[in-house]
Amino acid sequence: MSTPRPFFYATGPSAKTGGTLVGAALLLGVGLLCPLQAVWGAEHTHHARQAGATSAHKKKHTSQQGTPTPDTLPNARPPAHGKVGHSVLQAQAAVEAARAQHLAMEQEKKRQAEAIEASRLKNEAAQAAAMQARNQALALSAATVAATSQLHDTEQHISDLSERINAIRDEQRNLQNALRTSAQALAPILPLAERLSLYPSDTLLAAPVPQGEAVTGFLILRGLSRQMEVQAQGMRTQQARLSAVDADLSAQYATLAGLKQNQRQQRDTVRQQAARARITQQQASKLAQNTAQQLLAATQRASSLQDAIARLDALEDTARAALQREIAAAEQAHQAERVRAARQQEATLSQNQGPGLAEHSTGTGSQPVAGKLVSGWGVASDSGPTTGMTYRTPPGASVRAPCSGSVDFAGAFRSYGQMVILNCGRHYRFVLAGLSELGVDTAQSLTKGAPVGHMSAAGSSATLFIQLRNGQKTVNPAPFL
Repeated sequence: MSTPRPFFYATGPSAKTGGTLVGAALLLGVGLLCPLQAVWGAEHTHHARQAGATSAHKKKHTSQQGTPTPDTLPNARPPAHGKVGHSVLQAQAAVEAARAQHLAMEQEKKRQAEAIEASRLKNEAAQAAAMQARNQALALSAATVAATSQLHDTEQHISDLSERINAIRDEQRNLQNALRTSAQALAPILPLAERLSLYPSDTLLAAPVPQGEAVTGFLILRGLSRQMEVQAQGMRTQQARLSAVDADLSAQYATLAGLKQNQRQQRDTVRQQAARARITQQQASKLAQNTAQQLLAATQRASSLQDAIARLDALEDTARAALQREIAAAEQAHQAERVRAARQQEATLSQNQGPGLAEHSTGTGSQPVAGKLVSGWGVASDSGPTTGMTYRTPPGASVRAPCSGSVDFAGAFRSYGQMVILNCGRHYRFVLAGLSELGVDTAQSLTKGAPVGHMSAAGSSATLFIQLRNGQKTVNPAPFL
């Protein structure tokens, strides 16, 4: 009889199910091994004692009968310990199966851990790419500030020059009207004055009036002649001034043409740079696109500007609250990577929204658009005090970002036309309404002074409305511009 093969004992599994199966298999194996050893030992002793007797007995039967006994037949019953050996094999197979299941579970856990790690790395890579794209967009936005500033100065010069040209043209018209009026007043007496200057005596003698009245008339005409001379001198002065005004106006028009040529070139440069920044941010990440869709949806559902600002504020508060809950849950679960990711998202949210505005800013005197202020903040009107500032702008004037931050909304809104809501951070938002062309997208990051769009190029009645809000409250924007 061959000795049974030894068992292979598996290490304790970490999974609950695997541990139960292996434990049961081990108990079964131990239970079967105990009776196996007892039976096998007893039978081995019995066979040792009876070896000689059995041999003699077999020889006796062979010699006496000449036929094999039932014990020597090929189909004789197997020994009793064969069933036990089969059970041992089953137990060993169960142990091997449990061990294989345990190994499979360990491999599955390893695959899951690798998948989680790959997902984490992918998420970190996406966030890093989004941050890199955002920084690149901010760098491009900052690069446009210098060109936009030059364009703004040119446009402001054009606006000032246009005002001066308008004043010169008004003076020109006044001089022309004065000369025309003086000429009309002198026209009836010019023939008589000319005759008196040529033939004074003959003119008086020929008059059908008494001599005394003729002398009086002569004296009157003499005084009138002096008055006419003064008027004529005034007309000559006005004419000289008119000639100077005409020359000045021609020079101003030439300067204006040169400025407009510079404006076109600078505007093309600004638009190209702004387009690069815009495209770069559009390709930043799907997260930014999802944020943009949420902001657009929240704003387009609003029934008024007040409602739109309220929805944007609520969306910002909801995002911050969700991140705070995520951080708290991750800290409670002692998941450091999850905490770090949530804090990074929170920091990114704060960076995107901007640094906020100083409460007691003295302003820099740099208005966001060239032109003239026609209505200040808090001025009485038919609908109550004004809630913002209104500028009359030159045609096609560029509009600059009054603060650094992110665009909460960019598009047409109700009766405001093309409008931009710029989130400066800390619940400060600038509203710029009345633009003709937008150069930014929702969720785009901007630096202060970067271009956001242009005013209408047709006509001279374009107006830009600027409003500043801190939460739901309107604030005077003048100190922050």
